[in-house]
Amino acid sequence: MANMRMQSLHQSILLGFAALIMAGCSSERVHEKLQRSSDRVQEKLEPTERALQPTVSAVECGGDSVSAAIAACRAQGGHTGHCAIVATNAGVSGATACYTYAAQVKKRREQLVGQEDQLDAHIRYLEDVNRDTERLNSEISGKIAEVTARTDTAVDSLAKGEMTQRELDQLHAILDHEVSAAQHQLEMVSREMQAAQQYRSRQPSEAAARLDAEIARLQELLTQAQRDTGALALQRQRI
Repeated sequence: MANMRMQSLHQSILLGFAALIMAGCSSERVHEKLQRSSDRVQEKLEPTERALQPTVSAVECGGDSVSAAIAACRAQGGHTGHCAIVATNAGVSGATACYTYAAQVKKRREQLVGQEDQLDAHIRYLEDVNRDTERLNSEISGKIAEVTARTDTAVDSLAKGEMTQRELDQLHAILDHEVSAAQHQLEMVSREMQAAQQYRSRQPSEAAARLDAEIARLQELLTQAQRDTGALALQRQRI
């Protein structure tokens, strides 16, 4: 009798282990099914998220390229609100990174080290800075072309009621960033102009006269930079 009870207890223990194992296997299968289901949902979501990103993300610096990207977007049937924000990275282009002025001026200053008292060295410095400033003005002009293409498209989109609030907010961020970056460049040109005038004021009249041509040229370039930066700000005001 005792032997039969022992056998019954042993069977019960074995059945309990079997139930636990089956439950564990069932839990693993459920987890696997849930994981596969999650993966399938993610596969459906990812293209949707990508579709929300700008059509062209690699173009950040060239005004002509951005204008072409906007034109291509519209030619492909994209609604104008979306087309106004193409060719940006996460909604805001790397505007400051597109400018080379700061790096160039830093290099000029390093070249001037040890020659601060040499008039000829300062004249060469100003000649180089003027060339850098001419290049900067060309870069700002390219930004005007880019921003104008965006605002033209946005004005059209708003008139048609096609632009969403999200797209408008993104465009505002793009334009604010462009204006801020250009203003930062303008401030650097202004500092170069002030430094040149201060250096001239410490020179005798004959030496000062030799600096005048380059300083006058820098003033012309500064005026152009001020005008073009103002043009960018006016584009922002359109929307």
